[in-house]
Amino acid sequence: MATIVLGSQWDNLIGSGVVFNVEAFFKELTQLESKDVPRVHERIHVSSRCHLNFALHAAVDGLSEEELGTSQIGTTRRGIGPAYSTKAARDGLRVIDLYHESFEQKLRLLAEGYRKRYGKLLKYSVEDEIQRFQGYKEQLRPYIVDAVEYMKAVQANKRSVLVESSQALSMTECHVERNENSAD
Repeated sequence: MATIVLGSQWDNLIGSGVVFNVEAFFKELTQLESKDVPRVHERIHVSSRCHLNFALHAAVDGLSEEELGTSQIGTTRRGIGPAYSTKAARDGLRVIDLYHESFEQKLRLLAEGYRKRYGKLLKYSVEDEIQRFQGYKEQLRPYIVDAVEYMKAVQANKRSVLVESSQALSMTECHVERNENSAD
């Protein structure tokens, strides 16, 4: 999100491909405010379709890294990999899910699945997470946009916007390489 400091004429959209950590978002907003970034709250938008990166994902990230033993991949343990995994598996929750009745049930189900795998090793409280997100719900609302409609408006008004997405093209789960060669 630091890209918003490029200039006050630029808006910033956190796009649908991102796994979104709400707590980190608000910390970064506070940092930008302390640097007197102009109109920071008016210029940052979050796609309603971003998948959420929970404390649950961070807890699982550490456990899955430990399982690898000497073959660890060097994760940051911030839950990014597990959040993308739940996104790809269609088990993840999106920003918009915060505003649906099923949010708590879906998060409990996700946590239960991880608890079955890791048992007592998983140090995580789904109830604490639900409570945290109930607090974030109204605080986050002003930033949420339908990214498709937002981009249509940006184009129509010829405004400048920087869209933050996920990792590089060939590193995302959206990029699939296929070998089309076949022997006749």
